[in-house]
Amino acid sequence: MSLSAITFLYPAMLAGLMVLPIVWLLIRSAPRAPKQIRFPAARLLRGLKSARRDVQRAPIWQTILRCLILTLLIIAAARPVMNRNEFAQNDGAILIVLDNGWSSASDWSQYRSALDQIINKARFDLQSIYIAQAAPEAAGASTWNLPDIVGPLSPPAAENIVSRLQPRPWPSDYLALSDLISEQQEMNNTIGSVLWLSDQMALPGKSKLADELLEIAPITVIAPATNDRIALRSLMRTRTGLVTTLAHNKSDTARSVTLLARGERGSVLLRHTAEIAPDSTETEISVLLPSDIANAIQTVGIEGRESAATVFQTGARWQQRRVGVIVSSGDSPAVLSDRYFFLDRALSPYADVTYQPLGKLLAGKVDVLVATGPISGLGSQYKNLEKWISNGGMLVRFAGDSSTDIGTDFLPVALRLGNRDFGGSMSWEKPKKMVDFPENSPFFGIPIPSEITINRQLLAEPDPDILGNTWARLTDGTPLITSTQYNAGRLVLFHVTPWADWSNLPMSGLFVELWQRILPLASPSSGNRSELQTSLPPQSILDGFGRAHQPDDMILPLRAPLTTPTPRHPPGIYGENGQAVALNLGPFVGPLADDVMWPSRVDQRKITDQDQIDLAALCLLAALVLLLIDALILLALHHLSLRRNRRSNAVTSTLMALVIVGASGGAALLAFPANGIAAEIEEAALSPRLAYFETGVAPVDRLSQAGMAGLTEILRRRSAADLSRADGINPETDELSFYPLIYWPLVDGQKPFSELARARLNKYLENGGMILIDSRDREVEPARLRRLLAGLEIPILDRAPSDHIVFRSFYLLDQAYGRFAEPIWLDARPDRRLDGVASVLFGGNDWASAWMLPEGREDMRAEDISPRQREMAFRFGVNLVMYALTGSYKGDQVHLPAILERLGR
Repeated sequence: MSLSAITFLYPAMLAGLMVLPIVWLLIRSAPRAPKQIRFPAARLLRGLKSARRDVQRAPIWQTILRCLILTLLIIAAARPVMNRNEFAQNDGAILIVLDNGWSSASDWSQYRSALDQIINKARFDLQSIYIAQAAPEAAGASTWNLPDIVGPLSPPAAENIVSRLQPRPWPSDYLALSDLISEQQEMNNTIGSVLWLSDQMALPGKSKLADELLEIAPITVIAPATNDRIALRSLMRTRTGLVTTLAHNKSDTARSVTLLARGERGSVLLRHTAEIAPDSTETEISVLLPSDIANAIQTVGIEGRESAATVFQTGARWQQRRVGVIVSSGDSPAVLSDRYFFLDRALSPYADVTYQPLGKLLAGKVDVLVATGPISGLGSQYKNLEKWISNGGMLVRFAGDSSTDIGTDFLPVALRLGNRDFGGSMSWEKPKKMVDFPENSPFFGIPIPSEITINRQLLAEPDPDILGNTWARLTDGTPLITSTQYNAGRLVLFHVTPWADWSNLPMSGLFVELWQRILPLASPSSGNRSELQTSLPPQSILDGFGRAHQPDDMILPLRAPLTTPTPRHPPGIYGENGQAVALNLGPFVGPLADDVMWPSRVDQRKITDQDQIDLAALCLLAALVLLLIDALILLALHHLSLRRNRRSNAVTSTLMALVIVGASGGAALLAFPANGIAAEIEEAALSPRLAYFETGVAPVDRLSQAGMAGLTEILRRRSAADLSRADGINPETDELSFYPLIYWPLVDGQKPFSELARARLNKYLENGGMILIDSRDREVEPARLRRLLAGLEIPILDRAPSDHIVFRSFYLLDQAYGRFAEPIWLDARPDRRLDGVASVLFGGNDWASAWMLPEGREDMRAEDISPRQREMAFRFGVNLVMYALTGSYKGDQVHLPAILERLGR
């Protein structure tokens, strides 16, 4: 530590040091207290010493000690501050502009550190704060806009808001932020400085917004210490593995990145390290992989870079399907290579293509069968083919040449006989073009090149269902591609040939795109679907850090074509099974190479981890310690002077003992709060009890202790569960395995757990423990919960259905009643090894306030809880504890009649 890092907020107070010489003289000239000696004179004479002190002067140690105490008090009055942050030099309010788009996620810990430093500085300087976010959020039924500018806020209120901020998985909107700030005229008149936490990436409207803000107040741009932007631009499947393209900013030196490919439940399937060349903006990385491992990949990300743009999800189109092309047993390889050239080029990058007779293909369990004309070998394999399609297979057929007839079996529509040539030499009609794909088509949204022409086609008979079965049509309305459901399977017919004699469609890139949409529909898991989905509901979405979670009601279904992720359509998986589409952020991010060009008057600084520290409290503490030392020395000297007097000696010893005991007791009280002390191991193992996590916030801990004590008493009164006193525990130090249920109240500014605590919690949940997480504010905020649970093996949470076992384990309820009656969230897919019992429950109903007994403490009791609401909360508490203690036995009893019926058989 250097003295240059210390700043005095009130340097004028240091003038008090000038009185130290006067204090020195006063202390030195003050006579010492007279020595008391009991009469008679003989004893007085015997106690005299020849070496007499000057009674007109105080000891030198006392003078120095007391002058040092006074010096510390004067320095404390001058408010010394270490590492003072001079972000805002002017008086007035502070406007914090926060770039909380996707690019801020990888440096979010630095952003939080800078926000804490700004709030700490505002606390020292008694400044109010405004907070403006640059990333939009959902609003209304189907729109989104920027959140309102919050303020003016006191530093504690701003700290509460900052603790809830999270990066968004979409870009910032500076044009909208400019309009929003210009409307806040009252705020603009009070702002003294603008602090902009920026990612330094050039985006539309960013420089213009800086020019506008300079007219209001000086701007200080605070950026992360390192400028390293990166995104996964694309991910493609090849015959030998995968190829991914990285977009990044330029760097003078080479960098290394590690790709992580994950499968189901986040298991790591691949870890591949690659180099990024200097002065480059894009890097292509090829990885060799076996087909089965590549099929299992669900996400590809970059290790150590948490961002929605560094995670690429695959979706249903990623998995390679086994495609069998039906050929005659006598076809030679040369014939295959010539006739199926365009078809093979379109299929081979995305599927495992096999050319065999029909019987071998059916025995090989392929996903898709392709017939380029009449189905060879259909006579002997008719029933097998029908069974295969009915069980979920897909048969794709093409028109034969002009001299053959493809038959009438296994077609999605009825065809006209003898009328297939409408654009030949004997026809007046010109070649036709394609029109846009209809909304009921899986090809909807794919652009159609204007150069594609159709010379011949198979004509379909008019039918009432022809429109619903048509996936593509020509300008005259006639179908080009038709499809229909065949039991659990599907039939698809191209009304042209797969070679370039009837049309140039097989030669175009559109043919490849059509197959990319058709192949995922052959997913075995989607075989039971009777209709195609044109509006894909969200299944899982990514937050700003690239972590998947369940969508809420603000997320709308997705329709083709894919658009830039927005608050209504964030990155994630939309649709189910074979129609699952991955909407990724990487393909839509702009150039990452350019940095924003700030105006010349903008001051730029880097984020540091040196937070300013108030040394005044340390000076006061040091002065208090020195004062206690001075008192103890005087007490010891007085004790020695009275050692001959036994009575005085006994009294003094007793006083000293009381002081020591009192100090020890006070230290013990400071070390161990009285509300919740974890039980000893033997005691906790022999007597079951509930527990709650200590937060360090005294009012919340007292409320949790009172609530859990009330619930324990209600259990004793109404059930056979006679539990011991509830414990307040700390996962950093206490053993968790003895507690069947732990209540965790969330508080503002709560820090994530350490590695040791996360390991303890993971072990506790893995072995059947249960945690009830309570946000206490009616708001279930997934982003906040994900931040606190980072590193914990928490499954995906889903809203508890009304018939869940937790609502019928003791009482019959329909809600998770507490102080409020909002829904509760729990494990969407609980582990069967744990009897299907949820290990994590999450809600915001402030259960501890509702579980306090009516005869509990008046100062903690919530006034807005009616007797009826408190009774329902007690009932839910009893249900919850019974659910934790007994598991899903009530769920088995619900099916007892069916079980008895099966046993009777």
